[in-house]
Amino acid sequence: MTTSAATSAATSAAGTAAGPERGSGIAVVSFNGADNAGKTTQLRWLAAAMPGADPAGGIDGHDPQWTKVSGPGFARWWFAECPTDEHVALVMRSHTARGLAHCGGLRLEDRGLPMLLAVCAATCVVKDGLAPDDALRVVTDLAAAVDPPPVTGGQVHLLLRHADGAPGREAALAVARDPAPPGPWYVAYQQALARILAEQTDRGVYDAVLVRGQESVLGVQRRVREVLALHGVAVSRLPAATPDRVWVVGGMSEAGKSVLGSLLVAEHGATRLKIGYLLELAALRAAVTDPYTVWDEREQARRLAEELLRFTAANKTGPVVLESAHRLEATAHLRDCLGPLCRVVFVRTDPATRAARAVESVVSLTGRDAVKASRGAERIEAIADVVVDNSGPLAALKLALPALATVPAPAVPGHPPNSVAAVAARGRWVAATNADWLERVIEHLVDGDTALLLATGSTGRADWTRDWSDADLLLVRDTYPAAWLRAVPATLPPLSGVKSGLTMLTTTEVAVGRVPPRVVHALRLLAATGDGVLHHRDGYRPPDPAAEVDDRAGRGELGLVLMTCRRLLADPVPDVRAVHKHLVLVAKVLLRAGHEPQLRDEDGDLVLADLARAHPDLPPLPTLAAVAALHRTAADRRDPDAVAALLTALAAALTLTDRSHTITTWRTTS
Repeated sequence: MTTSAATSAATSAAGTAAGPERGSGIAVVSFNGADNAGKTTQLRWLAAAMPGADPAGGIDGHDPQWTKVSGPGFARWWFAECPTDEHVALVMRSHTARGLAHCGGLRLEDRGLPMLLAVCAATCVVKDGLAPDDALRVVTDLAAAVDPPPVTGGQVHLLLRHADGAPGREAALAVARDPAPPGPWYVAYQQALARILAEQTDRGVYDAVLVRGQESVLGVQRRVREVLALHGVAVSRLPAATPDRVWVVGGMSEAGKSVLGSLLVAEHGATRLKIGYLLELAALRAAVTDPYTVWDEREQARRLAEELLRFTAANKTGPVVLESAHRLEATAHLRDCLGPLCRVVFVRTDPATRAARAVESVVSLTGRDAVKASRGAERIEAIADVVVDNSGPLAALKLALPALATVPAPAVPGHPPNSVAAVAARGRWVAATNADWLERVIEHLVDGDTALLLATGSTGRADWTRDWSDADLLLVRDTYPAAWLRAVPATLPPLSGVKSGLTMLTTTEVAVGRVPPRVVHALRLLAATGDGVLHHRDGYRPPDPAAEVDDRAGRGELGLVLMTCRRLLADPVPDVRAVHKHLVLVAKVLLRAGHEPQLRDEDGDLVLADLARAHPDLPPLPTLAAVAALHRTAADRRDPDAVAALLTALAAALTLTDRSHTITTWRTTS
């Protein structure tokens, strides 16, 4: 049997299958797993990519008994009233009938024979009180009395799992992901089912095991197709390229969706695409005349996702804006398909403002709104990742734009993100220096309005150095009343001989990205490591800015940095500490622009070493220890050669920013 790890490694070397027809000797592909693992979704997506396949679905449509027992009393019938022998006979009889009804091509089954045995055995555990292995043995013997369906070739049984680990976690996730409140029968059933599936897995019953984890529906579908190709099933591969980010923009008529899209193009280099355009392409590809009537909304979302991948692969696009989302279920499923790279944005604008902006009559606008409302457009606001109020001026919309490029920090299961418990789960950060002062700071600053207090830079770290390092803090609060500002920050406990800096931002400012570059980087570091957390309010989710946001923020401040550097170089008595810090800052901006922004580039010596490797023609770059020694020496007693070397290094670094310009000639038209 192929384990999830071995499957992942093996599939990376697999070639593209020849086409969406029946594979070499494979007659049945079944999707199996605990409830809510995504079996039906994956099967339906796969079936759409294999016109020659026969999507047989589940067994409940292949015996009239299922209709008779369905309804409010189904759970009681299933778990208490129906004897095990009758239950197994019904399930196996339905399995055989399904096989007889779908025997013309490659049969795609929602729960194959191994899974049906596991289902019956788990039910037997709940109903009869048997141990899981005993129940599986009893059920297997009972099932042997029913003639199996005809199979003209090999079978591939895929097992989709919620997570790696013990069966208890698998059962817990199956229950947690169920939209209905679970009853005691159902919980016990999922626990038994998880144990039986684990036992089957150990015995090699399943041909491949795919762990879903937090992966998107799209990611799992990719792996499904790779696994099937390894087993001789010819299936079209999904394009490997994916957009860097996808914004799905919804809103009512004249809400400003197109304006928002144009701003994302201007400020994030996004490509604007219409959802209707991509669906028309998908319909042409599938020879479908009307995708909105032939396909349900979930199918529309899957087809849209595939078309988006093709567009991305053909055009090498980065971020993408999809306009305009009108259908609630399609929008929600598209986000599930694409995963974390997708953000649903709803533009909310009051009716009076929309009417004033429209060039059409109120009657026409109302008619268009009615059509959108009938599709669920208004309800998209309730599922949106970001709701943008566009009832005000354009400036307000522009100021809100950075929020679209951030995502909430990842959560540790069972704990609010970056809570004390979450940080502890990762290995709680403990201050290595100035711990007593930091405790006094916490007591002084933290109250009910405090969302986050963070030690930034080298503050609290082992490499913090007296007479060189500052003590920097980031405070995020809901509000900053004037009286509080006058009373609290002004009386911050001093750290003897050390300059302390308190950056104060509101939760709203942090959420929308209205923060300086160093805070952008601090938030990325926080999301990745949890380091520096002095206080975190349960339930508060600081954003995790994307790598490109970190890079762009640094480059956006480069002009100010260069101006300051030249002032430092012109100073008759150079401030060697400031010169070194700006040298490191210039190096960080250049390195982040050329590579993935690093999350641990706080060590100045390492940063300058990276810069020297990237630009070997630079003069020698001084170490922090050497510059710190200069800093501690009186200005009139410093080694002039060492000072000159420091100034030469900064001047040389500044020339790199000029050399990075690719525009050599400006041409103007008369």
